[in-house]
Amino acid sequence: MRRIPSILLIAVFALAWAADATFATDPMIPASVKAPAPVTPEAKSNAAQVAAIQADLTDLTRDRLFRESKVGLTLVDLDTGQVVFSHGEDTSLMPASTMKVLTAAAALRELGPSYRFATRVYTDGKLSADGVLDGNLYVRGGGDPTMVIEKLWKLVYDLKLDGVKEIKGDIVFDDSFFDDRTRISGWASKKDLERGPAYFAPIGALSLNFNTVALVLRPGEKIGDPAVAALETPAPGVVEIESELVTGSKRSQRNVGLERIVDGRKVTFKVTGSLPVASESVRYYRSIADPTAYFMSAFAAQVQSQGIKVRGGYEEGEVPKAAKVFSQMKSSPLATILMDMNKYSSNFIAEQVLKTLGAGLRGDSGSTLKGLDKISDYLKSLGIPEKEYVLVNGSGLSRRISLRPNHLTAVLVDMAADGKVSPEFMASLAIGGRDGTLWSRFRDEKQVDRLRGKTGTINGVHCLAGYIQGPTGKSYAFAYLVNNLRGGIARARKAHDKFVSTLLDRGQNRSP
Repeated sequence: MRRIPSILLIAVFALAWAADATFATDPMIPASVKAPAPVTPEAKSNAAQVAAIQADLTDLTRDRLFRESKVGLTLVDLDTGQVVFSHGEDTSLMPASTMKVLTAAAALRELGPSYRFATRVYTDGKLSADGVLDGNLYVRGGGDPTMVIEKLWKLVYDLKLDGVKEIKGDIVFDDSFFDDRTRISGWASKKDLERGPAYFAPIGALSLNFNTVALVLRPGEKIGDPAVAALETPAPGVVEIESELVTGSKRSQRNVGLERIVDGRKVTFKVTGSLPVASESVRYYRSIADPTAYFMSAFAAQVQSQGIKVRGGYEEGEVPKAAKVFSQMKSSPLATILMDMNKYSSNFIAEQVLKTLGAGLRGDSGSTLKGLDKISDYLKSLGIPEKEYVLVNGSGLSRRISLRPNHLTAVLVDMAADGKVSPEFMASLAIGGRDGTLWSRFRDEKQVDRLRGKTGTINGVHCLAGYIQGPTGKSYAFAYLVNNLRGGIARARKAHDKFVSTLLDRGQNRSP
């Protein structure tokens, strides 16, 4: 047998070593055939932690809630983007008010955190030295969801401070920034249409007091006297009260009947019943019928209270191109407004923001459909096919809206990674144990401040989505949607609380 020279063997081994080195480092070689990287202690620890969380959450799914209701749950590690746990993540469910997560995210992306709503006053005339405006005054709404009576007073008072004592022409109100559909899409509850609860207020470019009225009721001085029924914000001819409320004995119970009668643009409240003598005043909040008419009437009342004379009338129309800005009232930044929207789940703010999103920064006429198109574009940019979801409005007040838990977590993960809007988005969510819809929950010292979330509830639906910080400091995005609930939301809320507690307690009482 022929022996191979030693020098040749050395050369062969050298070539083999060189080939192995090239094989391991050549970037052209697919990663799937490269030598595996060593597993670090940190990776092993994370894998163990994930396995432990999965075991704990799997135990939770044995609750009968998961058998009797439709449930979707997704938990994602924000650092890695890894789906740590999922159950029914591809199930299409009603999100209720967790829909506002999408509305807030798309608005921050499209309009920016510093966007401000503006209500502008224009004129086509000149103001004389003696305070007479020879022309018309125009008030153009910009959809400001935070326009309240105090700000309206300031808008009118500023006219007086600027020297306006008399207006020869008309005061014209322009609500063309939004389309003419004022009702929240996707909600046609007969009871709500009749009663007009505050959460179902109409939408408008010219809006005031969240398009609700506060009826203030208090007893008279003595038993049998008529009780006092007044409007917090007078709007003559548009909102009226007919009261038969009387003052009862001190031992009597408060008994108030409130009927809401809509006649075109006008709404009348018929108040009946009694209030105990010497009892405190009470407030009832109801929605108005027509936002523009309400704004116009309240504005006219403020003009009269400031002593400004108007020779013309109060009309509706559009601002002519030749008119110039005379004064304006701007809102707080969008980031601040979204805090009120999400923390307190304001349907009105969500729908106003959605239509403004549809108008865009160019100021075109906004509509619900245009706003939903912007949200859809955003979801598609995250890789979510349009066929997987159904969007109806921006507030979630609809049984036709359909989302999957992984749609919500995709948005939450994206927002957390976007340094331009992440702080503002996270700040908009309620803080567990501190404020908003979560102020009374997760108040234990180990839980408080470690959850930021958005709740969502309509009949048979209870949802929670947001961010949670584990005991080791690792943060997660989650969405936990429950539909087809029987007998109230208590069981779903308890399941949500147990889910959160499980994650917050992981590592506190036992190691993974």
